[in-house]
Amino acid sequence: MLLGLLLLDMGHSVPTRRLIELLWSGEVVPTSARASLHAHVSRLRGLFQGIKADTQEPTIVSEGSGYALHGDLQRVDVHRFRSLARRADLASSAAECTALLDRALGEWQGPILGSDGPQELVNRLGRGLNDMYLSAVTLRAEARLTLGQHSGLLEDLAQLVQEHPHNESIALLRMGALYRSGRRSEALGVYEETRARLATDLGLEPGPDLRHAQEMILLADGTPEDWLRGLIGARWRQTVTMSAERSRHPTTADAAPPVPFLPSSAAGFTGREAELHRILELSQGARHSVSAVAIVGAAGHGKTALTLEWARRHQGRYPGGLEIVDLQGYSTRPVLSPAEALRTLLTRRGMPPDRIPHGMTELTSLYHSKLSGSPSLLILDNAVSAQQALSLLPLAPGSLALVTSRNRLSSLLVTADVGMVQLGPLPPGDAHQLLRHVIGADRTEAEPQATAALASLCGHSPLALRIAATNLLMHPRCRIADHAWALRTDNRLGCLAITGDRELSVGSSLDLSFRRLGYEAQVCFRALGSLSAPVADRSALEQLTGLPRGRVSDLLDLLFAEHLVHVDGAGRFHLDELTWQYARLLATDDTHTARGIRTVQPDPGQLASPGVQPRSTA
Repeated sequence: MLLGLLLLDMGHSVPTRRLIELLWSGEVVPTSARASLHAHVSRLRGLFQGIKADTQEPTIVSEGSGYALHGDLQRVDVHRFRSLARRADLASSAAECTALLDRALGEWQGPILGSDGPQELVNRLGRGLNDMYLSAVTLRAEARLTLGQHSGLLEDLAQLVQEHPHNESIALLRMGALYRSGRRSEALGVYEETRARLATDLGLEPGPDLRHAQEMILLADGTPEDWLRGLIGARWRQTVTMSAERSRHPTTADAAPPVPFLPSSAAGFTGREAELHRILELSQGARHSVSAVAIVGAAGHGKTALTLEWARRHQGRYPGGLEIVDLQGYSTRPVLSPAEALRTLLTRRGMPPDRIPHGMTELTSLYHSKLSGSPSLLILDNAVSAQQALSLLPLAPGSLALVTSRNRLSSLLVTADVGMVQLGPLPPGDAHQLLRHVIGADRTEAEPQATAALASLCGHSPLALRIAATNLLMHPRCRIADHAWALRTDNRLGCLAITGDRELSVGSSLDLSFRRLGYEAQVCFRALGSLSAPVADRSALEQLTGLPRGRVSDLLDLLFAEHLVHVDGAGRFHLDELTWQYARLLATDDTHTARGIRTVQPDPGQLASPGVQPRSTA
């Protein structure tokens, strides 16, 4: 047991106290533990005498308050596995990656410590290695899919899905293998099975990658052979440029810059050239100073898609690597704390989980030391506040962070060297082009006026436009004018939803913003739905809520910060059309009142209310 523990941390001192804790895991530690440990060390030293490795004799030395085992790392299976897996992650081609992972996975012969360790200890120490093993298996499948070996992958991926039913990356690969094998309906079936399991077992909906994969297949966005240009295998198309850059900017040997799987931006990314140029313009200052760019805007305006598109175009400028972290600010999942995000980033940089500190100060210091080499690009997606993102901004000269949020992140501009890009609706021409790309030029050119009306009814919102276009694509005999009429006369938010996917709707997206509000702000927002038009002044809101002017101003400022209202300098405010439609649904819901903040006391459950789910008219 002692030999196994020292081999796992080979080359590093393991404190005596930790060794005792692990050796007697789950037992009462005897008073003679320290003496027993010394005796075991002495016995191992005796066994090592006369054993000669090819390059170095293994030795146990006393270092500080612990012991370290020094020797050739390549003579230990776990370190060979780690080395090969990390080399595979940086491979310049899918073929090289596959060959390295075949060797790495060949080292895997069972749980750590063999049959010598108690199960509790094996589970505790092996968690990080098990995660690395699963990542290696997943990456090898991705590489083989890139090489066109999809038919030979089907059985392996089916088994992996059974073993890891909640792993969306594996489900995504299986969808890709089936789709490339011409089995489109089965690929869509994998999505539905995964969605049902996530909902039943965990109360979650599929993430954006899996939903985008479903969208690509539904829209038949390219032939099965073109799947690689979407979600699978994009990593190896970037590597040649990155490698050339990396050779001019050496990094530390123990933290090679990651070359991550860059998710695809929305199929047929349209417009936003001015915003893309503005990010580039702001990032030019990052060559010699700390810099970040906040991309902010209302729900559904395409902040993440814009950020990924920019990263795709300019990733080669950052030889230190690219990292993407979903901070889950506006999500059905718990918000990711800065400490959790830092641990995620450090793990990706090769830091063993059991060596990552717990204190925020130590975490931040270690994180910045790991990113102190070549300029790197960091995407902090879906931030809920400036404070959540502040400690994650890279300090290395030339590095850049792109932070997306529905919050305006005003305080981030005050406390850090940050530029801002504000996203609004698409211009009419770009909105028309998006509809044309999804629906098809023949249908949009046949009904140009109806297409313009449809874009207007969608508020030129990229999310609403894609949903409306997808629904039209699913009903090829439906005229664009008929769908526009339905949006104008029926429950518009109910129509702007994908049947069978509760999260993929404009109403659900707005609901995530509503749920982040406090109780008073929720009641204030509902009151806006009682207005006869989406434009009013503060006095109208004072009458609706019964609140004094100062408090109304504070609540409007909060709604403004969350991109739920727009405020002008004359004391007037207005809502986007779809946001107003959502507020009207809330105002007419008979389980809430739009008036009486001072008299209605919320119960504890209501404070965390998810709001109202718009009823579908499908």
